[in-house]
Amino acid sequence: MDRLGLEIRARLFEPAGGPSIIRNVLSREEQDQLLQSATFVEYAHGGQTLFSEGQEAGFLYFIDAGIIRISRCAENGRRQVLAFRVPGDIVGLFENGRYTNSAETVGVAKVYRIPWQRMQQAMRSEPALQLHLFVKLADDYCQAEHRIMTLGQQNSCQRLASFLLELIQMPGLFNERQSLLQLPVNRFDLADYLGMVTKSFERSFAALESRGLIRRVTSRTIQIVDMGGLHRLCQEQPRSHH
Repeated sequence: MDRLGLEIRARLFEPAGGPSIIRNVLSREEQDQLLQSATFVEYAHGGQTLFSEGQEAGFLYFIDAGIIRISRCAENGRRQVLAFRVPGDIVGLFENGRYTNSAETVGVAKVYRIPWQRMQQAMRSEPALQLHLFVKLADDYCQAEHRIMTLGQQNSCQRLASFLLELIQMPGLFNERQSLLQLPVNRFDLADYLGMVTKSFERSFAALESRGLIRRVTSRTIQIVDMGGLHRLCQEQPRSHH
């Protein structure tokens, strides 16, 4: 383990191991050939870098556990969080041989790291793998379009409400019986993801509380008081910042 607490070890995967997109598409022999060139990487805590914007691209990453934050810096140096990737997602796409974004862990995470060259060989020999990757990337593209609409058409309160509703749909985050939602990321990440400064983000949270839609239990735990109200808020015509 190095100074960042990152543990990397190569392993041959069991038949049930490895990314599901590989298990579900390739034969056992093809799985073995591809995964022998893969590395299983465990990240011990948040804030650790998988790859950085502008870095020469060498690997494709399949997320096995944890959340990966995808971001990019503007010319003025301000960070914009573009996405939060979860288990089953793929990160590491590049342009002109270099990563276009940066990828960092939000907390403890595990990924399968496969050399791009080896992955390309597998895709050339197995068209079904190309199709599955295409479908996955098309889904990511649709999500990005939806987020552009959210940022462009909704005010800050509506953006926050929309994001809370998205989190409710993610497995393991929402306790339906108690109406408690666990936020997987901190307020700084949320603000950068929703295109707000931190103060604006805090004001939006307070506004949702004052309207009786949510209640903050802790800094990372939210009680959903009025689910229908959150949906109605998202559908309102934006009138002001709040």
